[in-house]
Amino acid sequence: MEEVRSLLTAYVTEDEPPLGLAGDRVLAAARRSRRQHLLTGAAAVAVVVLALGLAVVVLPDRGSVAGPSCPSGSTREALAERLSCVVAGAVRPLLAPDARISPGSFAVVADPVGDAPREADFRTHIRVTDARGTGSVTVVLYPTPNSATPSCVPGESISCSVERLPQGTLQLTTDQSTGALVHRAALSAPWGYVAVSSSDSGEPERKDLHTPSQRPEPTLTLDQVRQVALTPGLAF
Repeated sequence: MEEVRSLLTAYVTEDEPPLGLAGDRVLAAARRSRRQHLLTGAAAVAVVVLALGLAVVVLPDRGSVAGPSCPSGSTREALAERLSCVVAGAVRPLLAPDARISPGSFAVVADPVGDAPREADFRTHIRVTDARGTGSVTVVLYPTPNSATPSCVPGESISCSVERLPQGTLQLTTDQSTGALVHRAALSAPWGYVAVSSSDSGEPERKDLHTPSQRPEPTLTLDQVRQVALTPGLAF
């Protein structure tokens, strides 16, 4: 519109009334001004869109906050599949970048103890090998709470503590009763019982049998074992 104003101003300052200004000159100037305005607006919109596009591209990957979307179902097989997904989502991010696991290691197996789908002992043993050696993570879930009150007996373990949490009672221990060093977290909750352990051996623990150490320390720290035991999706 600046060109229109200039024409009007020039015409008026020449001592003639603005009504005498040629209409086609005013219209032509108005059209040019409108085109310039539209082009400027379009360019501004393009800049905004481009900026938004770049913002989407350069935003850092913050990872999955809510965790993986795991399947659901009413059968025992579907429950085992969901728990396998939850365990994988909880454990995998805690492993070393170079960690290697066997195919199907996160698969939870159900040992029936009743007729209802959840009336089973659910368990999985994950053998993990990385630059530090071979270790393991084991997760066991029971459909009923622990009948005994968790407590620490002096001399039974290297370390022991008990926490009262909104989810239930959590016991943390570190022991070496079978030869391998093992971190454990056992949660007794209203819905049932979950025990998570990690050792410095890839071999499953067996009572009264020696388990050889195969790395300097367990695959997961005690804090990480605690984190897995408190994973909300393990409640069933």
